[in-house]
Order: sequence, then structure tokens, then C-alpha cells
Amino acid sequence: MDTAEFAKRVAITVGIATIPFLLWYFRLVLLVAVGALLLAILLDIVSKPLRWCGIPRAATIGLTLIAVFALVGAAAYMFGTTLSGEMVDVIERADIAAKGIGTALQHSTWGAALLKHIDTSQLSLTSWAGSIVSVSANVLASLVVMIAMGAYIAAQPAVYRLELRNVVPRRSRRTVEATIQHIVQSLELWSVGQAVQMLIVSMLTTFAAWLIGLPSPLALGVIAGLAEFIPYLGPFIAAAPALLVATAQGGSPLVWTILAYIAIQQIEGSVLLPIIQRRLVAIPPAIMLFGILAVGSFFGLPGVVFAAPISVMIYAVFEGTAPDEQREGKPTTHNGGSRLIDAIPDGN
Repeated sequence: MDTAEFAKRVAITVGIATIPFLLWYFRLVLLVAVGALLLAILLDIVSKPLRWCGIPRAATIGLTLIAVFALVGAAAYMFGTTLSGEMVDVIERADIAAKGIGTALQHSTWGAALLKHIDTSQLSLTSWAGSIVSVSANVLASLVVMIAMGAYIAAQPAVYRLELRNVVPRRSRRTVEATIQHIVQSLELWSVGQAVQMLIVSMLTTFAAWLIGLPSPLALGVIAGLAEFIPYLGPFIAAAPALLVATAQGGSPLVWTILAYIAIQQIEGSVLLPIIQRRLVAIPPAIMLFGILAVGSFFGLPGVVFAAPISVMIYAVFEGTAPDEQREGKPTTHNGGSRLIDAIPDGN
């Protein structure tokens, strides 16, 4: 082995060894990139009817963004006051119930022993809400960058495809492009299924909370819908404030709330998920849970929010690069649906 070959192998080894450190150092940047890619896919889906009318891609993305901002503004104008008031009410009621439970635990032997190992300040939902607001203020710039990146990617995907081709060796371009196509298609189908699932769960939860007579049913429904973005763990997160609010209302509302949330999860698991997995995208639950834990451990709390799409991307990479003869059973993604990658060569 000559000196040049030895130096090349050393450089490759060092480069591979530094990848984990680079991922850790730029972990927040990676989360912003994942969010931008998701936004680009969603913009591509929503703007597709406009492109059917012959409008250029860049113009459809701009019109879609304007329409989305207008709808969000209109919703905030019509329901913002009511929703914000209900959110504050839920936090206050849940906080009072949590403090009541803590006081009751202090009067029991095992409860007092348990509280010694728990930071009681962390049980206050008011402090949690304050932390979320402060974190949101700090990441506002990242959110703006994410939206801008997503819009640029959706408007001119051909530019980024060309740049990617230039950095990939020629012999690997076909494999890389096929893998990227599989990732984009998987994320697209997952996004559609997740949006449908979040909407239905939010509506069911709102109706159930209103029927039981819980205060602030709209806020509880919104919390349940947003929490569905985190698979498997989201329902438990959404049930916590509802159960605390129901506890302050008495034993009967608490029982009905428990039954209602169990029923909604049964409907989701027995009806919604089979349809979504059959028509859109299916990932084994154990792999998804492992992905949530691994991504959450690596990226922290922000990573938990994006753990599901990151898991979908990683799973799509392994599935997309596997030889066809090694794949068994049903494919992860349905062959139907639009693809952002399909529009890339044209650059329309």
C-alpha cells in the first residue's frame, strides 16, 4: 500500500468517526431541516390542485402559503380568544387538581416517601406552560428559517436535486435518487395519514369532553389532536390534563373521561390505524417506539416532536436500499399518491 492510498483510507476513517460528533453538534440544525422537508412536502400536496390548472410551481407555493396564513389568521380571529381562554382554564384546573393530589399523597406514608424522590415544582402545569412559552420564543428564529427553507425546497426542488447529484459519486447516483424518492414518498404518505388521524382524534375528543360536561372541551380536543403527532406516547400526554380536569369535577366525570379516552384509542387502533396503514404507510410499532426513544435521547425534547418523521425517514432508507428479493410481505408505502420527487426533474 502506497502513501497516497494509506492517507486516503485514514482520511475516510477519520471522516466516518467524526460523523456522530457533527450530528450532535448540528442536531438542532438537523431538526430544522427535517421540519423544512415536512413543510415542503405538505406545501407540495396542498398546492397540487393549483398546478393542475397550469400555474407554475413557484407561484402555487406562494399562493398556498398566503392561503395558509390567511386561514390561520381567520381561525385565530374567530376562535383565538375562546381557545386561549379555554387553554388557560385547562392549565389552571389541572394545576389545582395536581396540587390537590400532591397534598393527599403527603398525608400517606407511601405518598410522602414517593414525593421525597420527586421535584414537586415539576408537577405544576403552570410552570410547564411558562417553560414552553419561553422555549417557543427562543426557537422563533428557527421556525422562520424552517418555513423559508420549506418554501424554497417546494418551489424549486430541481435546484436542490442538481446540487445533490453533484456531491454524489456517479456510480451511486441512481441508488441515492431512488432512496430519496422512497423517503419523500414515505414522508408524504405518513403526513397525510397523520393529519387525518390528528383531525379525527381532535374532533372525537372535543365531542366526548362536551358530552361529559368537562370545562373547556375545545382546548382538550386541540391538545389531543396535537399530541397525536407523537405516536403511541401522544395519547397518554393528552389524557393527563383531561383526567386532572375531570378529577376536580368529581368521581363520575372522571370515570366517564377514562372510558371516553379508552374508547377513542380503541377506535383509533381498531379503525383508523388499519385504514391508514393499508392505504398509506405502515411501520412496525416496535421500530417506531425505538425510534422515538432513540431520537428523543439524542435530540432532547425537541427531538421527541420530530421523532416520528425521523423514524420514517430512517426506516425508508433501509427499506429503499434493500434488494427487492430480500423484502418480504407488504411494502411500507402505497404506490398511489403524488410525489415531490417526481416533479423535481421538470422543475416546473
